[in-house]
Amino acid sequence: MERSSERGRAEAAERARGDGEPRMLYLSQIIGKPVHDAAGEEFDTVADLVIYHGTERFPRITGILLRGDRSRVAIIPWEAVAELAPSGIRLRVERRRLSPRPLQPDEILLREDILDNQVVDTDDIKVVRVNDLELRQVGTEVRVVAADVGTRSLLRRLGLEPFVVGVFARVGRPLREKVIPWNLVAVLGGTMTPLKLGISREKLKDIHPADLADLLEELDRDERVEMMTALSDERAAEVLEEAEPDVQTAVIQELPSERASDILEEMAPEEAADVLGELPEARAEELISLMEDEKAEEVSRLLKYAPETAAGKMTTEFIALPASMTVDQVIARLRETKPDSETIYYLYVVDEQERLVGVLSIRSLLTSPPDAPISEVMRRDVISVRPDDSAEDVAGVLIKYDLLAVPVVEESGRLAGIVTVDHLIDILLEKYGPRKIGGGVDLSRRRSSREASRGA
Repeated sequence: MERSSERGRAEAAERARGDGEPRMLYLSQIIGKPVHDAAGEEFDTVADLVIYHGTERFPRITGILLRGDRSRVAIIPWEAVAELAPSGIRLRVERRRLSPRPLQPDEILLREDILDNQVVDTDDIKVVRVNDLELRQVGTEVRVVAADVGTRSLLRRLGLEPFVVGVFARVGRPLREKVIPWNLVAVLGGTMTPLKLGISREKLKDIHPADLADLLEELDRDERVEMMTALSDERAAEVLEEAEPDVQTAVIQELPSERASDILEEMAPEEAADVLGELPEARAEELISLMEDEKAEEVSRLLKYAPETAAGKMTTEFIALPASMTVDQVIARLRETKPDSETIYYLYVVDEQERLVGVLSIRSLLTSPPDAPISEVMRRDVISVRPDDSAEDVAGVLIKYDLLAVPVVEESGRLAGIVTVDHLIDILLEKYGPRKIGGGVDLSRRRSSREASRGA
């Protein structure tokens, strides 16, 4: 698998470079080199190159920032450039005829915003540091084709590349380049403009939420905020549910209040309650006040329970049906509501006071006559737990009776919620840790049954 991935990345890089013998340049070779006008006069040096952060897979250079300009208001447009070479830049007009312009909102400075900064490699799904940038001239344009993240790029910047590469080659250990084609790079640093937001969203959309949660741990505060901003509310909620508790808390603290509350609304109620329970009380109350009334009430109710109890581990997302419904009516409701996979393990039958009176499996639903009342096909001997039962007792019930979910029933008989089998993993992890229960498999990253099946 690794060889296939490496081969694919190499092929992508070659496509980016174009057919035939490419004329490759590196950003490090250009920075600090002289700029000559059309008359041959050297009047400044290159401080940075500018790209338009648009929808192109390999963005073009749109301007030059000179070292003498620290205000970013005198960008030399690329149309004024006659030649770009490692020896420097030659312009096609005289200095006095230049028409500088300000840096545009959707432009990025390569040296300042990307070089030596972290980006996301969306192929290997990891955060990497950009040591150099590969450039290629295509006609009159110069485009960024790859991010160089290997050791050779550091040696190049120090002027040691030929010597060190030669030494390694003589001892039979060639020092290979390590580049990421630019179309596989997601840039998170800098200001999140609407256009940049769309590009980041597009490049991150196919990465599994559990992998994005891993990335969150590697990013700094601003980069975390930008990544979560680039995702839809629903997608951001899925990522946050997969993150470690300390990362969840940090992200919700760092995000603007409106954005944080929108994400919490999309999370499973018990997951949202877990996150809010780790926040300072004032912050938690602020975010709850911004949530929709129904979700806010649900989460507030869960926050009242001790975390290490059945009620503290339960979800309030379950399917409750009146006993008067028929099999056909239940199937029609399921088709209409399209419930999540973890809430459809069992269908719970309740009376008018919401007291649990039976449970219905999908199997019995599908094998029963369409006009049969569900009260005739449901099981009345329901295994359940009490809200104040310990989390360990709940795990014991799930294991002993081989259940996918167990209902949490109040003393009055009212169905309060359910604890699903994926919460069993959480309970075991909290008590024993991944090494004792993993059997060599890393279970330290929590993955819901919904996401695990989606990623299979």
